[in-house]
Amino acid sequence: MTLYKIAGVHIAAEPQYPETIDRMEPYRCDGGEADFSVEISPEELADFTASSNFPDRPDMNEGPLLYTKICKRMLSEYDGFFFHSSALELDGEGYLFTALSGTGKSTHTRNWRRLFGDRVTMINDDKPIIRKIDGRFYVCGTPWMGKSNIGCNRMAPVRAVYVLQRGEQNSAQTISPGVVLKQLLEATLLPKTKETMSNLLSLYNDLFSSAKLILLTCNKDVEAAQVAYDAAQDERITQ
Repeated sequence: MTLYKIAGVHIAAEPQYPETIDRMEPYRCDGGEADFSVEISPEELADFTASSNFPDRPDMNEGPLLYTKICKRMLSEYDGFFFHSSALELDGEGYLFTALSGTGKSTHTRNWRRLFGDRVTMINDDKPIIRKIDGRFYVCGTPWMGKSNIGCNRMAPVRAVYVLQRGEQNSAQTISPGVVLKQLLEATLLPKTKETMSNLLSLYNDLFSSAKLILLTCNKDVEAAQVAYDAAQDERITQ
């Protein structure tokens, strides 16, 4: 099996389709031992494909199924979880933006690139993993980056997480997780056991005790990026 390093974890896998192989290539590593392996049987792929948006395309479903299996292992064993968001790095720190599809996550992060230029590196525009390593949370790139296919094999300590909503005026308010818990849970893969659900909630609690959680109302103007950035630097207490 081929060895890949994703979110700091060595994973053995053997993708069969060129789309998956090419997508995972930047994460391939040589040497070392696998922390765990992921295998997909023909029956599993057939069942997953039949219930997908592309029921006749196993080649398009191999990657998502592989990623789902990886995320489940991350949560159960490696203090990591998938978080549907657009994630970037600025000056060595990670900023994540989550919202329902079509709300404007990619548009907003594009404004960060316009405002801050080369100081910004896109980590993942759709499907990063957040992982707690040695007591600190990192946002990590993955081979799966959404329709835009923007991102890289990189990780950065999390500075702030934003919940986006559209508005005519730009405003940002630091909030507690309970205010947007529904949205935060919708942004990840919900576990099916009490043990893993407890682990997820514990990780959420620890993450938002160390990183800012910000409700961001924004329009499409580049000013929105400045408002968002300033809110992350504000040291006032969470409301």
